[in-house]
Amino acid sequence: MWSQSGMKDAGPSRYSMSVSMYRGGARGYGRPRSAPPDLPSLLLDARICYLGMPIVPAVTELLVAQFMWLDYDNPSKPIYLYINSSGTQNEKMETVGSETEAYAIADTMAYCKAKIYTVNCGMAYGQAAMLLSLGAKGFRALQPNSSTKLYLPKVNRSSGAAIDMWIKAKELDANTDYYVELLAKGIGKSKEEISKDVQRPKYFQAQEAIAYGIADKIIDSRDMAYEKRNYDEMLSQSKAMRRAAGPGAQAAPSGFSLVPEWHDGITPYTPRKKHFSRIG
Repeated sequence: MWSQSGMKDAGPSRYSMSVSMYRGGARGYGRPRSAPPDLPSLLLDARICYLGMPIVPAVTELLVAQFMWLDYDNPSKPIYLYINSSGTQNEKMETVGSETEAYAIADTMAYCKAKIYTVNCGMAYGQAAMLLSLGAKGFRALQPNSSTKLYLPKVNRSSGAAIDMWIKAKELDANTDYYVELLAKGIGKSKEEISKDVQRPKYFQAQEAIAYGIADKIIDSRDMAYEKRNYDEMLSQSKAMRRAAGPGAQAAPSGFSLVPEWHDGITPYTPRKKHFSRIG
């Protein structure tokens, strides 16, 4: 993940956020042999997913993939979803994403065997508020100065044949019904009550969102948000494995060794390239 400052036609700048934050590439340590991990990868290693922009297809693709991997990796451990998103609309209340993108994330959350802990760390508007409410009960948190807002789905202004407008209206009705249904599931109120409340945008401060049922608590520094990991120890183990493997082997920044368990740890080990055959 390269910083945008200093980028020219010759390529990315030699200064990057990921290199400067990685112990192996900091000043005085020299440049690491392998590419350092980017920030989302480090968060994923701690089972943290971050929704920090409007819900557009690229965001859905990333979150669904992260949920599926973490659920496969260890379904007994929770997944932490931090939310700071305006939903499917931008700051000007213009629709920039599709409601179906949020529904794909919601369905994946329900599909995962691992519990999803949600945290509003800024704002959760519209579909993002729906995702916040669908977290595991008792583990839906808010930061003290966060804000939450419920609003109905809408479409951008469009024109065309009458039949096209009718189809678009039917799609909007279906999205609205599904949105209210998921909110009712997460909040615990009836669909009729929620449908009446969200006819106009409804804004909540942190304590008001808890009283309404969107979240359960205000998070503070005493909460154990995720499992603590000793990255210094993991990096030391990785370097030790690299020395044992001999020249040519790369360190595994996430703590996973490239040397298989059956290796004796004495003779140098050189990973072999895997060849895959096409099926069909």
